Amino acid sequence: MPLETHPDLEIISIIVEVEGKEPNIILVKGQDSVDVVIPGGVKYTMTLQFKVLNNKFENFTYKQNVKKLGVTVRSREVDMGTFEPSDEVYSYKFPPDETPGGWMMRGKYQAVSTYFANGKQLIANDWTLEITA
Repeated sequence: MPLETHPDLEIISIIVEVEGKEPNIILVKGQDSVDVVIPGGVKYTMTLQFKVLNNKFENFTYKQNVKKLGVTVRSREVDMGTFEPSDEVYSYKFPPDETPGGWMMRGKYQAVSTYFANGKQLIANDWTLEITA
């Protein structure tokens, strides 16, 4: 199933940076699915690249929910602020996070990223997170 879109929001890419490795640029725009692979037990940062089209975003918020076997193992919410419509590609760097470590935490997780602005849900997209050795 193709990723959900919205006339006011265009998600371009996600950049995952793990210390000591080259940044991993994951294209979102135009993709049918998103798969993120991160080693276990590492600190990383994620940068979202996006465009705001047509309408100003106030209280632009990102919510993430990660599940394994239907059980939520991690969730987070980040308030990103206010953005004006523009041809500019905005970049927002999330606070650092850490992947769970250990062999039991390796494997594939189902995740949902949901974007809200002006008190309304804009997009909710499923994606896959894989924790590797």
